[in-house]
Amino acid sequence: MEISTIKNRMKMIDELEEENKVSKELLKSALENDEEYVVAAKETKETLAKRRRIKEKILEEPENKKVNENIKANKEEIKTLHEILSAELVEYYQKNKTDQIEDSNGVQRKFKVVVKLLPKGTGSEE
Repeated sequence: MEISTIKNRMKMIDELEEENKVSKELLKSALENDEEYVVAAKETKETLAKRRRIKEKILEEPENKKVNENIKANKEEIKTLHEILSAELVEYYQKNKTDQIEDSNGVQRKFKVVVKLLPKGTGSEE
């Protein structure tokens, strides 16, 4: 793969992202200048605020608060386990050159290794 091909693809992505940024601003302006949309958006905002207040009241009940705290703790544990598993699978892939692994139930599972290009400005500083 030629480095020029990679650079060209990166340039194309940057140009399309910039085009989308401009287009989104145009649409946002069109919406903000439409009175009917502005009124509907305001009503929606008020309804969402009411829903949020009711939800907060329900979640403050002791039994619901305990369940919610348990969910948050589990989510944090799951996130940590995913991070560890990800590192382990990359190591497994490098060692075994395969994207399949058998789970604890004996079922073959596929995984994928993902590479992402970091945004501009986060390159060589690390």
